[in-house]
Amino acid sequence: MGIIQMYERNISLKISVLSAALAAASAGHTEETFQLGRIEVTAKRDLPAVGTDQIEAEVIRDENRETVAKTVDRLPGVSMGNFGARNEQTVFVRGFDMRQVPVFMDGVPVYVPYDGYVDLGRFTTFDLAEVNLSKGFSSVLYGPNTLGGAINLISRRPTQSLEGEAGIGYSSGEEPGSDGERTWLNLGTNQGNWYGQFSGSYLTQDAFALSGDFTPTATENGGLRDNSYRKDRKVSLKAGVTPNTTDEYAVGYINQHGEKGTPPYAGSSKSVTPRYWQWPYWDKESVYAVSKTDLGAGSYVKSRLYYDIFQNSLFSYDDATYTTQKKGYAFQSWYDDHSYGGSVEYGKPIGVHLLKAAAHFKLDHHEEHNAGEPIRTFEDRTTSLALEDTLDLGVGRHMVAGVSHDTRDSLQAEDYNSKTKAITDFPGNSGAAWNPQIGYFTDLGPSDAGRITLSRKTRFPTIKDRYSYRLGSAIPNPDLEPEKATTLETGWVHRFSKQARLDATLFYSDIRDLIQAVDLTASTYQFQNIGKVIAKGMELGIEAWFGEALELGGNYTYLSRDNERSALKLTDVPDQKLFAYATWHVSTPFSLSATTQCEGKRYSSTDGNRVANAFTVFGLRSSYEFGQGWVGRLGIENLTDKEYAFQEGYPEAGRTFYANIDYHF
Repeated sequence: MGIIQMYERNISLKISVLSAALAAASAGHTEETFQLGRIEVTAKRDLPAVGTDQIEAEVIRDENRETVAKTVDRLPGVSMGNFGARNEQTVFVRGFDMRQVPVFMDGVPVYVPYDGYVDLGRFTTFDLAEVNLSKGFSSVLYGPNTLGGAINLISRRPTQSLEGEAGIGYSSGEEPGSDGERTWLNLGTNQGNWYGQFSGSYLTQDAFALSGDFTPTATENGGLRDNSYRKDRKVSLKAGVTPNTTDEYAVGYINQHGEKGTPPYAGSSKSVTPRYWQWPYWDKESVYAVSKTDLGAGSYVKSRLYYDIFQNSLFSYDDATYTTQKKGYAFQSWYDDHSYGGSVEYGKPIGVHLLKAAAHFKLDHHEEHNAGEPIRTFEDRTTSLALEDTLDLGVGRHMVAGVSHDTRDSLQAEDYNSKTKAITDFPGNSGAAWNPQIGYFTDLGPSDAGRITLSRKTRFPTIKDRYSYRLGSAIPNPDLEPEKATTLETGWVHRFSKQARLDATLFYSDIRDLIQAVDLTASTYQFQNIGKVIAKGMELGIEAWFGEALELGGNYTYLSRDNERSALKLTDVPDQKLFAYATWHVSTPFSLSATTQCEGKRYSSTDGNRVANAFTVFGLRSSYEFGQGWVGRLGIENLTDKEYAFQEGYPEAGRTFYANIDYHF
């Protein structure tokens, strides 16, 4: 097992037992997750009411959630976003952005060294066994920067001597030229004392079609969304040896290649200048090794080593022809980043205690330059030491306490003066932070369980936070301090026999030293640690079965965020969100499902002048199991062709049809 999952499987957030059983029966195999990829708070049994959510591969495939952003968007407390100016899919977890909720692959950090973000639209899901999300009380064993939680993508691990899945899919909007295609293949073998896994996928779309209700603007005439093409190819390999029933050693390799356009701003605000951007390549390559060695008497050692490369190019053009680069805002830019590091974890049971200690090391290297300019280099070193204790208090009660000490040191940071053509060094800087937390978990009876947790988390400012000129509009601030969040959370789970389950969570976060922009002149600003935000709210989840034919479920989130030291609006996150679904198993091979998602309005600018309106969208889908491993799926997304946006001026796709067929063996 592994990093944080203190969890009991949240039924309200995965496919029902019935649906999973049907899918498994038709596929002829059971997909297993890669246990070494997990980071969990563990006890002798699953801790009750733990606030970690997971989504399994069956749900991901059945609901056609082809990217990690669309997958995590299904969960309570999560709102999907789209950084329209960069055409990046992202998610917010209780208002925390992706710099504050880092992404891991099998427990290995994969976020971009330069800015801490990662474009979740480039992370497809065809090769995943499950996606885990920890909110607030995430394990200190994850390492640094988990201010608002962590997302862990878990790969597949074969269980049969030969198993696999192959699939193809097609999608289209209501405009010619909005075609999308996808293919995927997963092959695995388990030979007892060793196993191997191959996964490959390719997704391409020429453009997406806008809603028929879209009103043309000066930069977007409707129909096909301008410059909305995408291509994503992903290949992953994993091999492992299991010399006995307790030890495991595995190596993995992932290669991603992406291309995309950035649709220009199509809103009404005169303060936004359209960008004519294209990304000729968005490439990521990772190699990692993970292991677990049993030391006897319940003690163990786990290790992770990794090397991660991120390269991209960004071309800014003069206009929507995307042919010339003569104007002042046109440029060609290249990024070349890499990270390497590792971690070691030691666990030992002592009486009623399960003690764990971990050490992390990570070095981030970033290089950038525009055409005709020299390369500038930046390097950060980050370390973490963590200790965690799970105390069994008996009678279904546990106490979990942990603490980590994180450090970040700037090893190199170069500044370029375009007038003198000289490169100089930014001032050196470093940071350190303590992260303590404690939680109490208890059974409240045969049908109820509860928890209460208190945590203090931090996030170090990224290379971009400290050194970027933001295309000439900002002054760097190398002395930025870590952001801090203290979160109190309580949760309750109630089971209504075996037919239903209710989850409820209340949370309160006091966020200080938040990094926010401060105007220095009419045309320049600087990021400083001036922000204080109070975020509080609740999450509700429910799932119910009515016989063997009908399943209903969903979740509701309410989030209130108050910016206590500034009149600036907090952007990109709605205060309310509702997700609901219904599945009717018409017969053993055939099922129908419907989903709805309602989200409140959200501000798209800190002055409050740009607003993405509230919306409700519906989806309809069906699946049919033909037998012998064949499954076909048809669906309609945005059933009513609703015009909506996650960010004002960047409309999402209108009504879209899709068809997929896959074969399991």
